[in-house]
Order: sequence, then C-alpha cells, then structure tokens
Amino acid sequence: MTLLLLLAALIPAARAATPAQAPAPIPSLAIERHTLANGLTVLLREDHASPVVAVNIWYNVGSKNEEPGRTGFAHLFEHYMFEGSAHVPGGEQFKEVFGMGGELNANTTNDRTDYYDVVPAENLEEVLRLESDRMGFLDINQRGLDKQRPIVKNEKRLRENKAYSGIEAGMDQTVWDAGHPYKWPVIGSMQDLDAASVADVKNFHDRYYLPNNAVIVVNGDQDNARTLALIEKWFGGIPAGATPPALRVPPTGPMTARREATIDDPKAQLPMLIMAFRIPGNDKPGWRESQVAAKILGGGRTSSLVQKLKYDRRMVFDIEADVEAQHEDDILIIDAIPVPGVSIAQVEAAIRAELDEFAQDGPTDREMARVKAGLRAKELNALQDAGDLAAAIAEGEGFHHDPEAVIHGGDAIMRMDKTAPRDAARRYLTRPNTAAIVIRPKPKAVPAPAIGGQP
Repeated sequence: MTLLLLLAALIPAARAATPAQAPAPIPSLAIERHTLANGLTVLLREDHASPVVAVNIWYNVGSKNEEPGRTGFAHLFEHYMFEGSAHVPGGEQFKEVFGMGGELNANTTNDRTDYYDVVPAENLEEVLRLESDRMGFLDINQRGLDKQRPIVKNEKRLRENKAYSGIEAGMDQTVWDAGHPYKWPVIGSMQDLDAASVADVKNFHDRYYLPNNAVIVVNGDQDNARTLALIEKWFGGIPAGATPPALRVPPTGPMTARREATIDDPKAQLPMLIMAFRIPGNDKPGWRESQVAAKILGGGRTSSLVQKLKYDRRMVFDIEADVEAQHEDDILIIDAIPVPGVSIAQVEAAIRAELDEFAQDGPTDREMARVKAGLRAKELNALQDAGDLAAAIAEGEGFHHDPEAVIHGGDAIMRMDKTAPRDAARRYLTRPNTAAIVIRPKPKAVPAPAIGGQP
C-alpha cells in the first residue's frame, strides 16, 4: 500500500476521534537501509503512487565545521558542486535534469549541506550518475573558484541589501559565546571568501565531501533491489576518506545574564525587537517542549502573543515566535514590530508579562490541541511530497540516526502533556536567558546642497 493510501486511511479515524482520544498512529515508512563498503549510507523507499523519484544527498557538513578566518566554505561548495566534474561539464547537470522535466537544487545551513533531484522515474540512473560524479570527481581549480567566489559574494550583497538583513548575524553574535560554531553566518565573510585559496577550499572538500560522511535517499517509484545495484554501480567505487574531525562545541546552556545589542538599519522603516532565548538543540531533551511553547505563544493568529498584542491591544503590526531547529544548540525567537507611538520597551514589557503568565499557568487544553493539530498537519503534508519526504528521511538519519524521525518526533508531541511546555518556559524563557536585539531605523544621509550652482 502506498503512503498516500495509508494516510488517507487515517482520516476517518481522525474525524471519529474525540479530544480525549489519541490520533491514529502514522504507519512506518518502510525504509530499507544499506551501507556500502566505502561508508555511504543508503536509504531506499518504494512508493508507486506517482511516476516520480526523489534523490537526496545529505553531506554532514555545514558552516559549523568551518574555522574563524575560513568561513563560508560550506556555502561556497553548495555552488561549486554545480561547477563541473571529471565526466560532467559545468552546468550540464542543470541542463540534463531540467531537460527531463525535473527539478534540482541545494541548500546549506549551520549543520549540513543538502542536494536534491526530483525527476520522472525512468531517469533515476542518470541522476545517480550525475550525483556520483561530483561526489567522487569534482574538479576544483582556480578558474572555478574565481567564477563562484563573486557569485557567492553577490548573493551576500543581495541579502544584506534588504531591510532587517542584520538580524541573523546580530543574533548569532549576541547569543553565542566565543568559540561556538554558530557564531558566524552561513554565507561567511567577504574577507574570508577573498582570502580563500584553491588549496584552502580543496582541503575543506577532501575533509567532508566523502561517501563515509554522506547519506543518499531514494524515495518514490523505484525498485529497491534495482536501485541498490545502481547505487553500488555509480557510488561504490568512490574511495572513503579519513573520518572527519570531531566538532568542538563549548558547553552551552541558558545564558546567565541578559544581553543586548542595537543594529542601525538604514533600509528599515520601522524598529523591530528580537528576543532570543538559548534552548537545547534539535530533538534534544527540552527542544520539542520549547518548540510547542513557541507555537502556543506566537504561532499563528490565535496564538496568545498575536491575539493579545496585535489584535486586542494593537501594540504591534506583527509578532511571531518559533525555534531555529539547529542541531547542536538552538534559539527560540520572538520578533515584533511596534506600531508608531508604541516603544520597544513597552512591547518587550508586554511580551515579558505574557511569558511570565505562561510560565506560571502553562497552556490551556485548547491551546495544546491547536498546536498539536497544526504540527501533525505539517508533518502529514511533508510525507505526501516525494522530495520533501526524501529530505525528511535524510535529515532524520543525518541528525538523529533515525530515518523515521519525522514520524517519531511528531508522535512525541502528540503524547506531550501540557505541563511540558510550561516547564520549558520556566527553564528557558527567563530574564537572564534573554538576548534583546533592536533593529533601529537609521536616517539616510542627506547630500549637502550644491555650492555655486556646481553639481
């Protein structure tokens, strides 16, 4: 039975359930696991509901694996891996996959780099050939570096040329202590990109972009046995490398004293307040409880902060709360834009009052039911798309060594008692564990008037 049919079977049970009843469990994804001799982890899942197949290759490397003075390399390779390899000229992979009627792309975070293709099922072997060639035979040279470096730098400029673009860097600089691998932005610094040599980037590549540091997921209209043989054919000959160095993360817990930062932003029209709280990393004890607390407080129109500060008291144009979902350690963020006439201090005081009330009383049964239903719906939607599901499987394996983590994490939330997010708020949403970052509109400089009629 396909996953789509299995999910459809849950709907009658969900409609018949009363609030006191647990929802029907989501069935197992029936993932087949293999490990090649070179250490490549292979996860296969058959689903013949539609004639498409998704290939996801997850490399266990992100900006956290860089070093100060050598930042931006993981994001650089997100681009460089499309530059060409021994048997695939630069740009050829885009040309081929788009010619199949498929899609492909990549993305990088603090924690990982992810490449994916979604194509008609008959094109699976060609996609495996293309992906294996850049894993095993990437052509790293000065010409390619000189081409990709300005592309990445221009992307950085475009990001920074927007209002509120300094939030991420300002928050990371304020929240994380010296030596923490989340201290610098994923895209890196201009200086580090300019200083990078071919030897620098090649050393980084050879350390992390290895079969024994990667996961490949194939999900969709394919036969597991045949696909395993194809993966062995195209990836099996790529040699393993040395085990990547262990990541050094300093001991991190809640902040012990409030931190503040102000960022002047000439592109911002209105001030913004960001309140950031250190919480445990993705799926570590306390993380899901903090995630649920964030959703109750600022996750949608009926959440308490949105309802009270935006609609009832009309103090803010917008306000929301969520978690970053980073792996080593994480941040719960509340951001708000005050309406004219309301100060940042007034908004923070109103938010703090709501946090204190939540830590005292916890959520209502209705709030817990709303958030659980919303998170379960998001989970079910991800399971129905071949590419999204392949990405979720890869993330589960890469972060938690559990390819069905998307289901197991959702099950944990559905079992969660309402005291759990309250206790998380008491531990993490405290005054000492607050980093308050203010984005302050900065008036643009007015050119001096011309003298003597000269421009």
